[in-house]
Amino acid sequence: MSVFQGFQILEGPHIEMKPLSPLDSDELFETLMSQTTWMVAERGITDKNTFNSYLEGFFARQNKGEGLTLVAREKLSGQITSMSTFWNPSTNLTKIEIGFTWVADRWMRTFVNTEQKYLMLKFAFESLKVKRVEFSVDPRNERSNAAMKRLGAHLEGTLRKWRFLSENDKGDRNIFSIIDDEWPSVRSRLEWRLNQG
Repeated sequence: MSVFQGFQILEGPHIEMKPLSPLDSDELFETLMSQTTWMVAERGITDKNTFNSYLEGFFARQNKGEGLTLVAREKLSGQITSMSTFWNPSTNLTKIEIGFTWVADRWMRTFVNTEQKYLMLKFAFESLKVKRVEFSVDPRNERSNAAMKRLGAHLEGTLRKWRFLSENDKGDRNIFSIIDDEWPSVRSRLEWRLNQG
């Protein structure tokens, strides 16, 4: 049985996150695709076909119970803001990874990434009761590495030639983590940031 069975929604002050559905595909493409985004520049996702192929991997993992991709919408407008994924849960559910986060250009440097990470971390530590949440970030992705540090995640090191996602991918990943002992302080910091607006 999947650890995500019965999952319905994560709801915060400004966004709600629901499981990825095939009905989201067209709107996700229209919202997320931009020539300035990391995914287009470094991952070769350049048109509707490559975007749909990218999504197929998430649907496959979701159908097998190996992951859960969430689509975030701003509650006020109903517009898609971003997507992010839970995946690689350990067999005994002591750890899980959060990744493949893609925030639409217009929602970058807003509350969106902070709020979605808060909601996902809260679910991981307080509902799934994991001991550790991992993040793997391409060292070349300066924006994502900076976001991890703002989040309060601990940089553990770089795994070389570890994960290849496209022809352009060199495979290196910076590994960040938050453990359950750190979650109360991380949660307080994120709640403070969200309350600042």
